[in-house]
Amino acid sequence: MNKKSKQITWWMIGVIAFLFFVLLQVPATWIISKFYQNNQMLQNVSGNIWQGQADWRKGNLRGSVAWRTRPWDLILLRVGANVEIHSGQTQLNGVVGYGLGKKIIIKDINGQIAPETLKNIANWQWPSNSIQLSDISMHFKKDVGFNNADGKLQWGGGELRYTFGQRQDQMNIPSLNAQLKDDAGKLVFDIQDQRSQKMANISLDESLMLDVQLTQRILLNVPSYNGKAGLDTYVISSRQPLIQGGF
Repeated sequence: MNKKSKQITWWMIGVIAFLFFVLLQVPATWIISKFYQNNQMLQNVSGNIWQGQADWRKGNLRGSVAWRTRPWDLILLRVGANVEIHSGQTQLNGVVGYGLGKKIIIKDINGQIAPETLKNIANWQWPSNSIQLSDISMHFKKDVGFNNADGKLQWGGGELRYTFGQRQDQMNIPSLNAQLKDDAGKLVFDIQDQRSQKMANISLDESLMLDVQLTQRILLNVPSYNGKAGLDTYVISSRQPLIQGGF
């Protein structure tokens, strides 16, 4: 490559870099109005593509989100950002990306999910302890499901008051641990007690339907329960949308 060709190459790189950083300064409100015209979720948007924040609402859930773009993710052919999400006492932070093939990438999510957030999954009286998330990562693609799932959850448990059928009842939930994994496109939470004994299994499929299975062991924490199955046997199963309903 001669000297003139090298100069042209460097000029092109410089122009592309300049245009890229100009793009990052485009107001976030303009981007949302341009590509998300029926926006009902985000309000009070401020900042730009590079860095900004907004209030959000989804059903009965509401909170705020802040982001900071990760420009070097473009090398991996994806768009990514460091995000912080707040909703009441729920606080989550980590990396969210969007890659080739319409793949959603979630990486290194840490934080906690508070009881008032859990009420939007099942409208029960939840224990006061929040669920703690550690290094949660996964990939999700519509019509394919989840893969590359990893991470851990911890919950101190406590007294849970819930409705089963037409009856109200309560369960004294012990301290629980959960390992996150994927299986045949499903996101799976393998839940155990502090002695690594099987307590429950929760899975989420590609259509965001939630399947919950409870073992005999965890149901023995319900004072009114008198089942006789083996401790590791799943004796109750339910299926419901992720964001609404209960057992």
